[in-house]
Order: sequence, then C-alpha cells, then structure tokens
Amino acid sequence: MLNLIVRLALRGEWIKRFFMDPTKAASELQTRTRYGTANPEQVENELWERAIDEEWTGYGLRQHLGIDLAPGTFRQNFAHSAYRESQPGPFWSWQRFGRTSTALPDGRVIHVAGEHEDSYDPDFCIYNDVVVQYAGGHREFFLYPKEIFPPTDFHTATLISNKIFLIGSLSYADLRRPGEIPVLTLDTGKLRIDRVVTTGDCPGWICRHVAEKIDENRILIAGGEVLTTKGYGHSTGVFELDVSTMTWRRLEHGDMTIFPVSTEEYRTGKNPRYGTANPDRSVNPFWLEMARRRWSPSRARLHFGDTAPPRPEPVMAEIPNHADPDFESKMQRVNDAHERSRLARTIDDVVWTAVREDAVNVALPDGRRLLIGGEVTAYGDDYADPWIYNEIVVSHANGEIEILCYPTDVFPQAFDLQGVTCGGDVLIFGHHDWRMHPDRARKPFILRLETSSYHINLLPPLPSQVQVDIYEGCARRDGDCIVLPIVGHKENETEKAIAFDLERGTWSNPFPCQHPER
Repeated sequence: MLNLIVRLALRGEWIKRFFMDPTKAASELQTRTRYGTANPEQVENELWERAIDEEWTGYGLRQHLGIDLAPGTFRQNFAHSAYRESQPGPFWSWQRFGRTSTALPDGRVIHVAGEHEDSYDPDFCIYNDVVVQYAGGHREFFLYPKEIFPPTDFHTATLISNKIFLIGSLSYADLRRPGEIPVLTLDTGKLRIDRVVTTGDCPGWICRHVAEKIDENRILIAGGEVLTTKGYGHSTGVFELDVSTMTWRRLEHGDMTIFPVSTEEYRTGKNPRYGTANPDRSVNPFWLEMARRRWSPSRARLHFGDTAPPRPEPVMAEIPNHADPDFESKMQRVNDAHERSRLARTIDDVVWTAVREDAVNVALPDGRRLLIGGEVTAYGDDYADPWIYNEIVVSHANGEIEILCYPTDVFPQAFDLQGVTCGGDVLIFGHHDWRMHPDRARKPFILRLETSSYHINLLPPLPSQVQVDIYEGCARRDGDCIVLPIVGHKENETEKAIAFDLERGTWSNPFPCQHPER
C-alpha cells in the first residue's frame, strides 16, 4: 500500500486520489524521517530515490507533493530532537552538510548521516541513516534506532579493515554530552552499527575535525570544535585512538612519528618562495612531505601548534545593477570593500601546500603527474594561507616527488590556468594576477614547458587588442597550431579565434571559428 502511495505521489496525483487532508497525507509518508526499528532496517522508498536524482531540498520535496506547512508549524522548536519525531516532522532531503562518504575497495560508497538546512528551517533534520551507493548506480537505504545510532553530523569516518569508525558529532543540542566523545563502528558487510566505549585522554564532544588512519590500529584526530560547559571552542589538541584497546592519548605538537619534519624545519621552511633559476629544484623537507601527505595549510598548523590569526568578519556589500551608469565605479568600491575584509598576508605569513584549486593537472606517458600552479583562496579552513603558486609539483610513478620553483618573470602568478600537451611539451595558458602583476593586469600569456628539463619559455604575446577566452577545454590542436577562442564584446557578434603556429612561433590573424562549449 505504501509503495502505491509513493508511486502516485511521484505523479503528483496522490492528494486527489487518496486524501483530501494534506496533513494526513504527510503523516502517511512519515517514513522519510523516522528512526529505524532494527540494526539495520533496510527500507525501499521511491520518493527518496527521486529526491536524490532531482536534488530536492526538503522544501522542494514539499513543493513537488503540493503540501503546505500546517498551521502552528513555526511555533515548534526545530532545533530540538523531539521535532524530528513529530508529525509530520521535517521532509526528507539528500541535500546535507556534515555527511561522510567512504569509498570501499569493492566499489561501494558508504554515505553516513549529516544534516539538512539549519535550525531555523522546518525541514532542519540531523539524520542517523546510511546510504550505500553501488558502482552501477543502485542505492540501498538503512535506518537505525535512535539509541543505537543517534542523529549524527560533522563527524569523521575512518575505514580500518571491515569497519568504519564514526567519531564525533555536532548533533541536536539536547543530545550533546560535554566531556564525552561519541564513537561508533559500522560493519561494512552487515551494515550493523555498534556503540564503542573508550577510555583515556579524549578530545571531548568534538565536531568538524579531521581524522587520519595512521596504521591498522591507530586513528589520529586533530582540529575541529569541542563543546565545554561554556559552549563551543576551537580544539587545539592532537589525539590518537588505539582501536585495539579503544584508548585515547594526547600527542605532543610536532610529533615526528606522525609527520617526519622537525618543528625547526617547519619554522624555517613553511613559507612559499620564488625560484632563482629556470627551474630551481627545491629540497625543502617540509614542502616535500606536505606534497607526499597532501596536507592542507590548516592541517599542518594543527600538527605544529601554529595558531592561525583570527578569521576576519566578511564585508557584505550590495552588487550594483549592470544598467546603473555608475556601475564600474560602484563595482570597484565593492571590490575594494571585499579586499579590505581579507586577512592581510605576505609570503612570510603563508604556509606552503600542494593542495590547491584551479591547478593544471597533466598525466605524462611515462607515469609522471604534473601539478602546475594553482591557488589557495582566502575562504574556508585555509583562510589564513591564501596564495597563488607559480611552481610545478612532479609526482613520479615510484612515489618520488620533485618541486620546481620559478622566478615570477618566467612563470607569472596567474589565474584561469589551462594546459595542453604538445608532444613532449606542455603549453600553459593563463591571465596575469592583477595583484601580483599590476602592470600586466588580466593580460593573457602562454608558456611552453619542456617536460624533459622542466625549462619554461614565454611564447610571443598576443597581438594588441586581442583578448582570448581562457577556460577548460578552450584550446584545441589543429596540425601545427593551437587555436584559442577570442572574447566577443557585441551581441550576435560572429565567433572568432586566433591560432599560434608552434613551428614558426607566430600568431595568425583572427578568423571566424565556433568556440568550444564551456
């Protein structure tokens, strides 16, 4: 009967054909947010499947079903766990924060819990479910009793053998226990969840932290936020859980058994540096280990107890209308306000990392992988270490790492980087960063990287008045030429491109050419 109701709901017909009372209809579909009755209880629900495929929020699901909130809904406390158990309660959604997704060797991905929206929203919900995603797209849904698997979000999931260790949670305020730490295990075969009792010096009621598997017996916990009797504060400690004894212990900052670089080497080598040759091979032990571990700046700071400066408050500014005759000047004031809200940083303030956004990634036939350029933005956990890199990190098939640095006149700091392989070379396209190169603000450039020597040559500049459009997939090879799209400024203007002759080292005149899709 329930499956029939759900199928009709998906056609938008269920209210007309079964119920005249929307509240009663919502009650019939309450399985969207209920707790389980077994450990685990596997359920089938076509509505959940559809909600995932359509990327519906709780509100979107209500809109699809044509259900309005009942009178008096907003007089309830959505932040209390009791609301989740009310009728009809929050509407189910796969749009969640603080969910973990763990890839298994057999191709499955285990998604665990998380929260939808925030506590002001009637569809706010902290879940305690597990969704198993198979390689072919099939999904399985599992529910659990509240006393076995309480609502959990902003936890970590660490796979050891056939178990996933779920550590920490933000949870509902009425379910939090200062001084305790929630630890659960999820059996990846039976999908059973068990509570774990731990002893020792634990982090406390922690969330938004990082967890790393050290070996088959140890999990390391660092960072995050910990609850005390006075509220939440930043966790500055580093902790280790021995899963063979379920015992916690606090580690010293800079422990070289975890990260084999001394505190002194960190202090002297943590910052980015420009090269003095073309290329300049770095032997910085901190950089090399950071590249091997793929640690972010914030992760390194936690390890060494290097507290970041306070995060600045964001400046909210209204974006002007494009039709405003003073649009340019007003937009400049918005940008200036945005820049003033950024944390002032110099090269000596920033912690080096190989974890970057918008870098060029190139796989070479001999197994080498090149990470070219990239940046860390002034947002998120790494707000204190924004930087635009002009380096190349080479990862060899045998695990060896090389880091090549360059002077800024050889490899400018840039954004919109794109790369195209060309025989034994890589062509690198980008726009100069206006902060670092104000004399060449937003002007494009093309570099030629020789992958045998890592030497970089700057190719001839584009003809004046030509502005190319650089985006992923913008460049294409045409014989001995590389073709790039030209930015059009007029509505209905014919699309044009320009070509660089690799043999002659010259640019063509602009010519009509359809642009590749973004």
